[in-house]
Parts: sequence; C-alpha cells; structure tokens
Amino acid sequence: MVGQNGGLSGTTSVTVTLTDVNDNPPRFPRRSYQYNVPESLPVASMVARLKAADADVGINAEMEYKIVDGDGLGVFKILVDKETQEGIIMIQKVRLVYFFGCSGIQVNHYTLRTEAANRQVDARFLSLGPFSDVTTVKIIVEDVDEPPMFSSLSYSMVVSEAAKVGTIIGTVAAHDPDASNSPVR
Repeated sequence: MVGQNGGLSGTTSVTVTLTDVNDNPPRFPRRSYQYNVPESLPVASMVARLKAADADVGINAEMEYKIVDGDGLGVFKILVDKETQEGIIMIQKVRLVYFFGCSGIQVNHYTLRTEAANRQVDARFLSLGPFSDVTTVKIIVEDVDEPPMFSSLSYSMVVSEAAKVGTIIGTVAAHDPDASNSPVR
C-alpha cells in the first residue's frame, strides 16, 4: 500500500488455512520382505505387518492392502489396522505346511505380491500415476519337530509262555510326519 498525505490506510491480519489434497501415493520402503514363521501357527495367527508410507495426512493417507497374486492365495489374507495404517498378513484357512514335494524337494515357503492403495483418490491427480504400490512378501515356513506317529492306534500280539528270550513276537511301524524320508528308530 502506498501512503499519501491525508490518505486513509489500515492493517489487518489474515489467516490462511491450507488443507491437504491426496497428491501422494503410498510407497513401500522396500521392494521385498521376508518373514520366518513356525509351521505350528494356527489359523487366524498374524504372520507379518507391512507399512507403506504416504506423505499425505488424515483421510488422504488412509490405505487398503490386498494380496494381488502369489502361491499363497487362499492361505493368507491381509487386514488393515485402522490406527497404524499397517497391513496385517494372517493365516486364513489352512495350517501352514512344511513338507517335501513328490520329487523330494523341500517346499517350505510362500510368495505374495501385496499392494497398498489409497482409499481416497483425488481425480485431479490421477495423471501423476497410480496411487498404489506393490511389494513382494516371502513367508518361510520353519519346521517344528513333531513326534513320530504309529501306523495303528493299538497293536495286539500273542506270545507263548515257552518263547525264548530274544524271540521276535511282532513289529510295529511308525513314521515321521516332518519328512517322508526321515527314518524312525
């Protein structure tokens, strides 16, 4: 304002309030994650927590997570912790399995491609690219030793009173549920 002789002037304070717009996509800090879990985890157990970062605030930083593909589809599900905006990977249906495949090759892991996406998308910023990010999660299932299992629940054997010491009166069979080629002694 330019002052002049005899001119009138005044001053005031102005408050400018800026609100956040959803112009930042979520980003995982790493391209891949690896978690080790015991095979004994029951259904509904938490396996891992993932957190994508979003430079926005409030509802513009709210995310949803989903498993987009991988060999663990149907085995795992992912939920959102509303407080922390983390994706929580949980066992969904079946017990985790640590086993040997028919070729004798150990199969003990699952790989998931997991996506974090903004819940609120502002159409004005769609030209900036997708408002989502994908990471790979490898879940390694660790063996938990189980005791041997007998082939039958009970065995019945008959022996003569006259049998000599060391006479074989029968056999029992057991197997190791941990591995098909693991001998039981």
